[in-house]
Amino acid sequence: MAHVNMYIQLYAAVVLAIILVGNLQVNRDVRDRSVKVFYVMIFLGVIMLFVGGWDSYLLIPMHKLNPGLESLAAGISDLAYFLIIGHFTLYLDLYDREKGYKASILAKAAMIISFIYGVFWFISDFTGSIYTQNAEAVSHGPMYYLGQVGGYVTTLITVIILIKRVKSFRKRETIAFILFIAGPLIGSLIRGFLKDITLMPLMISLSLIIIQVFVQNAKEMLFRQKMVEMSELRTDLLMSRMKPHFIYNVLNSIYVLCDHSVDEAKRAIALFAQYLRTSLVDLDSHKLIPFEEEIQYVKNYVEIEKIRFGDRLEVEYDIEATDFSVPPLCIQAIVENAVKHGIEKKVGGGIIKVSSREGGGNIIITVVDNGVGFSDDDAAKNERKNGKRKHVGIYAATYRLENLCGGKLEYNSKRGEGTTATITMPKI
Repeated sequence: MAHVNMYIQLYAAVVLAIILVGNLQVNRDVRDRSVKVFYVMIFLGVIMLFVGGWDSYLLIPMHKLNPGLESLAAGISDLAYFLIIGHFTLYLDLYDREKGYKASILAKAAMIISFIYGVFWFISDFTGSIYTQNAEAVSHGPMYYLGQVGGYVTTLITVIILIKRVKSFRKRETIAFILFIAGPLIGSLIRGFLKDITLMPLMISLSLIIIQVFVQNAKEMLFRQKMVEMSELRTDLLMSRMKPHFIYNVLNSIYVLCDHSVDEAKRAIALFAQYLRTSLVDLDSHKLIPFEEEIQYVKNYVEIEKIRFGDRLEVEYDIEATDFSVPPLCIQAIVENAVKHGIEKKVGGGIIKVSSREGGGNIIITVVDNGVGFSDDDAAKNERKNGKRKHVGIYAATYRLENLCGGKLEYNSKRGEGTTATITMPKI
């Protein structure tokens, strides 16, 4: 059976190596921590299988048996196996978490336990305390059952993390994760009938392939789809910022200023040029910018609008938190919405208040206006009439906040009293 085990493990090692190389070619700049952990798991799988195949080769009777070398190969393979199941627990804990999330105590405990038991098995391969093997069979040692404890404890921790997080996973992800956990258990049952075949490494390899196909590939496709949507959204947003009526109003205001104050006209032209530069250059949907830079964009926009509105528009700033980043022009789009749908429609104008603070591990940004406001019925009717993409600035801000920094945008408004827009996002 040593021949069979050798060929099967070496073949599986080649398959995993190809998958790893393919992943690294597609994702050369890997930033997602869970993806990095998954790649480590595949790498460990390649080592486990390759060294396991080498171990089986050394057990073949026709070769001169080197007990020390065979024990070393078996020990490396066993250590890699335990490190894989420990890393899977970490992978499950980090999967789809926000950037600032730190691994849980349970995941760290599973890593430590798997490492300790991996070393235990490595040493036992030289002493025979857990098992001994030859070309035909594997025999239990005096500490065999103690050697199983680490794997079961790690599996229990993994199940606990899966149960705690199951609501945040998609159905196919949950199924793939369950199959990974069940793989070694299924291998244990089958091993009762096929005692001479090395099943555990093969079940782990099969589980890694299942996660690759049904989780990582699907996640990559979803990511690329979002990138396409973001590119389309960026184009829509650029077009929306070139609104003819807005440009006409600004240019008309500058035209009027030329007759009254050349200096103010020059200042207005400079502000408008800065606004256009920001709209055309800094609307990269794939990056975040410092909050202070975003606030400067807001102030530039407000100064342009004040050319038209004069004393009818007042903006106050209460900035407490600044050490974080946001998608470009997301707050400016909210302020612009407040001006257009709140202040502009109110006789006598109004006030907009922009504030930022930190609380509960989150950044909270609010844009409050005392404009005309709207009711839930008004919002529903407007959405049925125009669709969500009609107000592309707010749609883009919501979309990019959710997908780039895990934030959410909520509106609360009352007709005749005003509107409050609240952004809640983890600190980045």
